[in-house]
Amino acid sequence: MARPAAGPILTMIYIVTQCFFPSVGGIEGAMTGLADHLAAQGHAVRVFADGDARDAAGDSAKAYPIQRFDGPKPWRRWRKHAAVRRARRGEAVRGVFADSWKSVAAIPEGLGSISVLAHGSEFPEPDEVSPGKRAKIEAALARADAILANSLYTAARVRPFLKGRPERVVLIQASIEPQPEPSPEGIKRAAEVIAGGGPVLMTLARLEPRKGVDMTLRALPGLAQRHPGLVYVVAGGGEDAGRLKALAAELGVEARVRFTGRVDDDLRAGLLAACDVFSMPVRKEGDSVEGFGLTYVEAGWYGAPSVAGREGGAATAVLDGEVGLLCDGADPASVEAALGRLLDDEALRRRLGDAAQARARAFTWDRRLPEYLKTLGIGG
Repeated sequence: MARPAAGPILTMIYIVTQCFFPSVGGIEGAMTGLADHLAAQGHAVRVFADGDARDAAGDSAKAYPIQRFDGPKPWRRWRKHAAVRRARRGEAVRGVFADSWKSVAAIPEGLGSISVLAHGSEFPEPDEVSPGKRAKIEAALARADAILANSLYTAARVRPFLKGRPERVVLIQASIEPQPEPSPEGIKRAAEVIAGGGPVLMTLARLEPRKGVDMTLRALPGLAQRHPGLVYVVAGGGEDAGRLKALAAELGVEARVRFTGRVDDDLRAGLLAACDVFSMPVRKEGDSVEGFGLTYVEAGWYGAPSVAGREGGAATAVLDGEVGLLCDGADPASVEAALGRLLDDEALRRRLGDAAQARARAFTWDRRLPEYLKTLGIGG
C-alpha cells in the first residue's frame, strides 16, 4: 500500500477503547466524557472504539473522528491495531488513553505515552488468575506509563500485576458532567412516582445482585415502623429486576417500592432532587465488585447522602461519616442500621448531604481533566 502524500502534521491524543458512546455504563461514560472534554478544550482527538453500524449512527455529531470495529475479538483487535498504525502516519501523536489493559494490544509501539484506566473488576485476585492471563495483564501494564486507578481498592488490585515502577499507579477518581436541574415537568413526574410518600430512599443502578437493592428491601419493614410514609424508588433495569420484585412482594413492602425501570434524564434529576438518602450497599458477588460508584457522587450533587457497602471502591466514593455512611452490604442488619441512622437524624442527614453536594462539584471534568493530561506529560 502506498504511503499517503505528505501533509500537515497534527498533534493528536488517541483514545483506544472497547467501551464508548452510545453504550451505557461507567466505563463508556468515562471514555466518552474524556474524549468530549479533551475536544472541548481544543485538543485534537481521534477515537478507535468497538461497535457496529448501529453504534456509529450518532458519531457524526461528535467534534472528533471515531472509527468503529466489530467482529470476533482477535479480528477486531487486529483491525483496530492496523487502523491506529495507518492513522499515525500523518499525525504526531502525543499520547494514548486506553479504557483498560485489554485495549493495550491494539496500540502500536512508538505512539508516545500510554495511560491506561483501571476500574477494579477487570483485575482478578492474584491466586485466582491463570498463568496465561497473568502474563497478558503484566505485559499490557508493562507498556503503560501511567495506570489511572479510580479508587484505593482498584489501585490495590492493580499492584500485584506490576513488574517494577509502582509509582505509575495514579489515583484519579472518575468525573461527572454538571448535573441538570430538574424541569418543572421532571419535578411533577417525580412527585407522581413518589405519590405523596416520604421520606424517600433511592437506588439508581443497573439491577444486579452486588448493588444491594435486595438488602435495602429487607431493611424496609423495620424502617417503616419508625417512618410509616417511607418510599423506596428503584430506578434502572437489569436481569435482577424479576427477583427483586418477587422479594418486595414476599416481604410485604411492594406498596412502598417504586420500580421505575430506566428513566430519562429529566425524571432522573427530579427523583434525585427528591431523594432523602441514596442507598446502594454494594457487596462482592463472585468476581463482581464495585470499583468506585460514580452514582454516589451524582446523588450527592443533589444533596443526598449515601449508604454504601465497604466492599470494593465504594469507600473511596463515599467517605464514611463525611458524605454518607458505610456498612456491611452483605449483612441486612448493618444495612438497616446505617439507613436508620440517617433517616432518624435529620441534622446528620443534612450535614452529610451538604458535604456530599460540595464534594460533587470537585468531580466535574473541568476540574479533573488536567490530572488526566498530566499523565501524558501535557500541562503542569
